Amino acid sequence: MIDLTKPFLEKGEKVICFGDSLTAGEGSYVKYLQALLPDNTVVNAGRGGDKTPWALTRFQQDVIDQEPDALFIFLGANDAAIGRGCWADEPIVTPEAFRCNLVWMAHLCHLKGIKKISIATPFGLEGAAYEAHGNIIAPYYLAAREAADAMGAYSVPLDSLFFKLRGNAPLSECVVTRDGTHPHAPIYEDIAKAIVKAWNM
Repeated sequence: MIDLTKPFLEKGEKVICFGDSLTAGEGSYVKYLQALLPDNTVVNAGRGGDKTPWALTRFQQDVIDQEPDALFIFLGANDAAIGRGCWADEPIVTPEAFRCNLVWMAHLCHLKGIKKISIATPFGLEGAAYEAHGNIIAPYYLAAREAADAMGAYSVPLDSLFFKLRGNAPLSECVVTRDGTHPHAPIYEDIAKAIVKAWNM
């Protein structure tokens, strides 16, 4: 079992960041994470619009085959929204399905000797995304935490960061995101710092 009180990474280790559009973009937290961890290799394996069922279909190629020392999983916003609104014609990914998919990703890594896993909670929805769906994402925060606990993974509470940065503003207002889902550019640095803190780095 991994000692979660120790630093997540050792010098020279490679970590893959596996996620959706919050990971994929050139200006995402991955850039800042690499700057904060100059002795490590940080790989961007994000894909815009990804949800955990679809992410599993590329997991072998984008994670396992790359032989990383560690994996950081940051998914969930799209899992929560799928089957609703503009995505109403796609199957819903329930919080339990989301949790199981995260557990399965960690298990696949363990089978290949990749023991260092970190799972983030989704970041949060506000503005138009919140107005369209309501507080649909809250159960997914808990599901991510449960998956991390079940697999002995480092948990990164990015939902807590989301609400800390928002202060007392109503969720109907965009405060930390530009469109209700994607953070303003400077917020990505805050996300990277929160990840490093959770990793005891």
